[in-house]
Amino acid sequence: MNISAEQWLTLLLLAETGSVSEVASRLHRGQPAISERLHKISEEVGEPLYIREGGSIRLTDAGQALLPDIRQLRDKISDIERQVSRRQSLQSGDLRIASTSLIANHLLPAYLQKFQSNHPDINLHIKSGVAYWQDIQLSAMDILFFEGDMDIPNLPAYYEKLPWCADEIIAIVPHDHPLAIHAEVPIQDFQVYPIIWREPSSGVRKIMEGVFKARDIQPQRYVEVADVESVGAMVQAGLGVGFITRTVFEKRLDWGLHGIRIATPSPVWRSYIAVPKSLQRSRVLSTFMDILGIDKNAHSRTLHD
Repeated sequence: MNISAEQWLTLLLLAETGSVSEVASRLHRGQPAISERLHKISEEVGEPLYIREGGSIRLTDAGQALLPDIRQLRDKISDIERQVSRRQSLQSGDLRIASTSLIANHLLPAYLQKFQSNHPDINLHIKSGVAYWQDIQLSAMDILFFEGDMDIPNLPAYYEKLPWCADEIIAIVPHDHPLAIHAEVPIQDFQVYPIIWREPSSGVRKIMEGVFKARDIQPQRYVEVADVESVGAMVQAGLGVGFITRTVFEKRLDWGLHGIRIATPSPVWRSYIAVPKSLQRSRVLSTFMDILGIDKNAHSRTLHD
């Protein structure tokens, strides 16, 4: 049977109005077109669904038997149309984010606050920390935030990687540390002190390890921790020198630490996103990307310009 939803709804409208001309008027079609549509429905069913009585039309028993299901069809279509309308107006929907912990904890909150303020009916789902990425289906995520040359295994082919922002990496020490008298020091001055490293997958750590290696410097002692908060705690305790982005430092002035610029060339931390290509993005994601200020044709924007 080859009867469309539009044809079934035409039959329902005929039952409710009893007039082909009224059906044609409501559907903005000519009467001959509506008559032909109704005739084809009866042909497909294989028996008359309506009969003419005087100046009006009534449905046969076969036609009447179909009405409850057609009304349910109309209700379902109305539900779908309302849902689509709500999604188009961002009155419903979900935004699913996967991110490294540094980005999730220190860069994203301000953007998420603005997004939620503008679109309070959108649900936010945030997976932070690289460990999560091993257990989730990446294609179920709308947007992924990652650092530097971080490898993202099993990224769907229809996703693309775009630059987001860049930030300066600085050293942090307690105010009574020997290096705290300086605002800027060369990288080799750090090699005699223990280093507070993030986990090996950390973007900041990878960059700083590369900087040390390029200058043939090998730090002899280190403490390895799992997140940037722990870096601050270990530095506060006097266990060594830490490296963080300037944004994190300025957000955590409560740590009471001294920031030191690393002499030119100052190392730069870069972040990126992975998102579906433009034609496959949801309206919610496209709106969020506008708030992030992402331009697929531009280089990473630099924080603290």
